[in-house]
Amino acid sequence: MLMRNADIARLLNPKPVSWSRFEEIKKEITDRIAREDSGIAGLLDEYGDIPFYFKPEDTKKFMPSIRDVARLYVLINYLLSESLQQPFVSAEYYRKFFDNQMDEVKQYISSVINPAEEKPVSLPQDVKVDVVSGSVYKVKKYFLENNRIKDIRGASALIKYMSEDITLDYFNEKYIPECVIYCGGGNMLAFVPAGQGKTICKEFETKYADISLTARHAFEHISCSLDELMKDYNEKMRELNEKLDERKKVKIYPINPDSELDAVKIGPQLIRFDKAERIDAKNAVCELCAVRDAVYRVPAPEEPVLACPSCMRKNRVGDYKAIFYDEYEDFIGKSPERDVSSVSDIQDENGQVAVIYADGNNMGNIVMNINSPFEHMYFSRRLDYVTKSSVYRAIHKVMEDKARFEAIALGGDDVFIIVPGDTSLEITNEIINAFDKSFEGLISMSAGVCIAKHSTPIRSMLGVAQAKMKIAKDLVRNKGLREGTVDIDIIQSNINLDLNSKKFSLFPVESSRLARFIEVIKNMKRSSEINRSQLYKLRHAYEKMKKVPYEFQLFYMYQTKRLSNQYSLLTARLFDIKPDKFSGLIENNDLSSKETFISPWNDIILLWDCIGGA
Repeated sequence: MLMRNADIARLLNPKPVSWSRFEEIKKEITDRIAREDSGIAGLLDEYGDIPFYFKPEDTKKFMPSIRDVARLYVLINYLLSESLQQPFVSAEYYRKFFDNQMDEVKQYISSVINPAEEKPVSLPQDVKVDVVSGSVYKVKKYFLENNRIKDIRGASALIKYMSEDITLDYFNEKYIPECVIYCGGGNMLAFVPAGQGKTICKEFETKYADISLTARHAFEHISCSLDELMKDYNEKMRELNEKLDERKKVKIYPINPDSELDAVKIGPQLIRFDKAERIDAKNAVCELCAVRDAVYRVPAPEEPVLACPSCMRKNRVGDYKAIFYDEYEDFIGKSPERDVSSVSDIQDENGQVAVIYADGNNMGNIVMNINSPFEHMYFSRRLDYVTKSSVYRAIHKVMEDKARFEAIALGGDDVFIIVPGDTSLEITNEIINAFDKSFEGLISMSAGVCIAKHSTPIRSMLGVAQAKMKIAKDLVRNKGLREGTVDIDIIQSNINLDLNSKKFSLFPVESSRLARFIEVIKNMKRSSEINRSQLYKLRHAYEKMKKVPYEFQLFYMYQTKRLSNQYSLLTARLFDIKPDKFSGLIENNDLSSKETFISPWNDIILLWDCIGGA
């Protein structure tokens, strides 16, 4: 078992409550489930952030949640009953869990949670279990085979449908839902009766292939005793992940896949594939992915295009726009603008959109320290909730009732969204602040932002955003920061994109400094003494005088004396320098650079266009 500090324990478990408060909650649950025959598992989701205590002394430690301990209790009893060939009723065991009798399974769970304080307890028998894991990988490649937002949306919806709806429906039908430790974001983990893992892996790989056709996916399993799994969880997960990685390496995929799947039901919407218009053409290439053979004709903004079966499915599913919008409404309580049919519908008044790409920092270390399925369930669930809540609330806070966006990937700690260019920095900073605050600064989020004309291919913008996120993450590592960071680039031409371009001297930057940048630029826009044309004039003057910087400084001092000192006051705050020491240029402290001064005016103009406000 890995040694961990208290901060890791705080991340992987809910906040403690008093014993008296716990007893109140336990009685409340007992009363609610007394006469329930179904839906108890869903009811317990309400208690996912409340710890479960076996005894009063437990309140001094971090303990797993009521929801997760109850589900594991039911699951262990199910695995026992499967080995004994007994009928199983989940509701009966949920009620049994909340009674005051300490049975063998409860004693076992308590000893697993408190290994240093309690004598080892064994289950009534040695139960064998298969642990099944699987995922969709190379997800971005599947999303971005073309630049049409409808098809990108459809690909995202299919991944979400497979990893959530298909997974849960499968286990509800063939086993019990408690077998699923987590699912979502293209990933799944489940504990099932011994001997079932191989079949489940095969069936899931078949299902994923039948539905998505071209999404890369793999499933694997390991077999062990339940006792080994519970008491050496970290090592068993490492073994399973290694096996899954090997499976990904050896899988072979067909060149032109197809299946006889007629339809999928995503939410309330039945989306039919058998109604698509087939074509009779030899050697026709899909006009969307430009890789596979065309079999269908699908609608397009200008005129219909030829499509392969995979692109056809993305296209038809992409007609259904409610996937992430429904989630937004669940979090915010009101619906966003739903008439986003293309990237152009998201553009700001300058015709620009932004790709925001973000994920959590140091997540690998957190995952390596997960020592039990309780922690796995709690952290994956909380991480998913915090990420979605941070994104949706940030969008609403910045754009209010005029919220318009496209979410491509959103779950776990992954964020890939498209928003108007002039809202992007504010939304990014709000996301990071909310994420960091939710985890009390123990983990943070870094983001890359790419702003470009709405006609710029999303694939190109994503590449830039990914490169910028990496730079932002490097800042966290190099400085040992406990807050999130941001880097940004603006594409001003679709030709010869340079992923290593450096337009800003201000970035990458910590989220706290970005908040100040946003405040200063908004104050500039509000000030009647700041003229945008004058900013361009200063930038142009510096380009003409950069070989003689002192000449530019004299020019600047003359201009501001004639116009306003607000230019100096606000620029000084932006760059964290003293106003009386500022004369139009900033001293360069980078010893590796030959430049004596840095011009702030290009930064200010670029920020002006990517921060909204009058």
